[in-house]
Amino acid sequence: MSRLLMTILVLIGLIVAAFIGLLVLLDNPDAYKQKLSGAFQSQTGYGLEINGSLDWQYFPPIAIKLTDVAITTPKSTQPLASLKSASVDLKVFPLIFGGSVEVSGLNIDGLIVNAEIDANGVGNWEVSSDTNTTSEATPASEQQSSDNSLSVDIGGINITDANINYIDRAGNSHYILNLSQFRTGPLGTGITTDISGDLTLEDKIGNMSADVMLRGKAAINESLDEFTLENFAITSTLRQSESAPITSTLNLNGKVNTSSGVANLNNSEFSIADMKLAFGIDATDIFGATAFTGNIKAPTFNAKQLLVALDADPGPTENPNALTKVSLDANIKGSLNQIALTNLNLVLDQSKLTGTVTASIPASSTGKTGVSFDLKVDSIIASDYLEPIAEIASTPADNNAATAAIADSEVIPVETLSETNIDGTFTIDTLQYETWNATDIKLMVKNQRQQLSVTGTAKVYAGSINFNLNSNYAGATPNTTSAFGLTGIDITKALEFDAITGTLELNADHTFKGGMMSQLVNSLNGKSTFSIANGTLDVRPIKQIAAIYDGLQGTQSGIGEWPDMLPFDFLQGDHNFKAGITKDQTLNASVENMRITGKGGIDYFANTMIYDLDATLLETAGQFKVNQNLVGIRFPLHCEGSLDAEPIKLCLPDRSAITKLIRDLATQKIKQQGTDALQKKIDAQIPDELKEKAKDLLKGLFN
Repeated sequence: MSRLLMTILVLIGLIVAAFIGLLVLLDNPDAYKQKLSGAFQSQTGYGLEINGSLDWQYFPPIAIKLTDVAITTPKSTQPLASLKSASVDLKVFPLIFGGSVEVSGLNIDGLIVNAEIDANGVGNWEVSSDTNTTSEATPASEQQSSDNSLSVDIGGINITDANINYIDRAGNSHYILNLSQFRTGPLGTGITTDISGDLTLEDKIGNMSADVMLRGKAAINESLDEFTLENFAITSTLRQSESAPITSTLNLNGKVNTSSGVANLNNSEFSIADMKLAFGIDATDIFGATAFTGNIKAPTFNAKQLLVALDADPGPTENPNALTKVSLDANIKGSLNQIALTNLNLVLDQSKLTGTVTASIPASSTGKTGVSFDLKVDSIIASDYLEPIAEIASTPADNNAATAAIADSEVIPVETLSETNIDGTFTIDTLQYETWNATDIKLMVKNQRQQLSVTGTAKVYAGSINFNLNSNYAGATPNTTSAFGLTGIDITKALEFDAITGTLELNADHTFKGGMMSQLVNSLNGKSTFSIANGTLDVRPIKQIAAIYDGLQGTQSGIGEWPDMLPFDFLQGDHNFKAGITKDQTLNASVENMRITGKGGIDYFANTMIYDLDATLLETAGQFKVNQNLVGIRFPLHCEGSLDAEPIKLCLPDRSAITKLIRDLATQKIKQQGTDALQKKIDAQIPDELKEKAKDLLKGLFN
């Protein structure tokens, strides 16, 4: 017992002696301000100003507290960093007996950092190398000995009211980070600790800000080279002017090993609205040529709600259930400059998209983004995703054509294409748009070296479609050529009206200049040739004009006996654009014993057309007879109105042209009656040798 008591007394004596020695050592902390500032200057090149107090707390915990501290650089007129106060709480017994530094608490309040890059790209924190005299002279053996002599264990960190102001005048960026609080649990090797933080990040140039909340657990191994995250959640609310806030959460689980350069994220998730995107990624060489592989998966979510959360409300759709059932599953691989989605399976309501997509990011600002893809959709009803027809029909008409007109739009998006290389194939097994149907659709797109090429094929209405578009946009004005072909198309089903029926064959070649629709409208040139076999043509407008003629003549032209739908073996012709579509379009066609010509234009933005058509009867041929007197007479039609109207309602007899026709016919009748009477007199009374001269005079009289 006495030995035990003696041992305890000796230990107490040692503790008291050590504590008294520590008190003597730390008795005058203000004396160390100048030494501390000088050492900091020599070691780092930065100035250290302790304008406040430097205080010690002697009784456990031993604490060191600084107030009103600033770090300066020779180049800056304002402090690089400053803080209101900082304190370190040290555990006494490990310091006395173990020779280790164990910090029970580290507290920092009112930290302000002003980091600025000037117009020449030089940061205000940069100091010349000769001012930084970090102890290179210290032998490596001594440094190693010093490093291993102490182990650091921190009971927790508490940072409040911190502000970082970052300005890059060379890159025209300005960010502000406000950290209201950051706290940790005990920090040490092999310890999993709680971490929490609340901060706001502002982009002053982009006029954006984000509130960020950090919550989770983290640990570091004894070698200080492996970090572990457990349920580490980063919740951010993005705010942008005139837009609704967007809130999302990133939850991370995984490890990062700095020695091997390997990172593994597993069971991690990104969520926004009701979309939860789970992912796992394995990365190698994270400090060099990083490469990664993994998987992303999103169970069924409502894409409409997601778009609303992203402030991109799609509005009502023709099918109210469209965009409500979306899911995603894909493998992901790539590097920092390229990302590829393989084995992609995207379900969009009743449609399924599969394939691969690869996106490459340019290594420099002068490079181009690259996109390649090979995608396939099994079937899709495109009209399900458009605005409801009922709402379009109920929209009040605007009497002002300028405000009711279709807005101009890009046909060739030059700026986007100039920044992107594209090479891809997109196929659709079955496409439905309202009452239109197409199958085996294949679209191939290639864009590189200022050249865009789009080629497509499809099967539609018992026939096929093929087209090709090539655009060169290297110059100030894009130049585009297009070729379009139709084979074996059931024209009635395709056009959804029965004014003309039959099987259509068409070939068209056109050119236009510019990238906007308005430029296309004003510059389109080209020709299309067509033929329609085994069809019928609605000739009721021509029969109306013929009835007027028959009444005037008092005879039957034969046209009234034609069927309203005139059957034919072939209707063929051509159509031409010259310097735009607004005027000077020409149409030439022939069917049976009729020739049809036309001239006019289309106002694309007002969705209207004005066309004048002439139907001229030729010599009687085939099954339909006409009065010989009608051969060569022009039957005028005037077409004016909406492009959506049926031809029988759009094209009507031309009143002014018919009036002229009636006047000409009446004059012709009078002339004919006079000619007939004189002819009889010539035949009866003029000698034979003078009859020919008399007939010539008669022709001159009636011209």
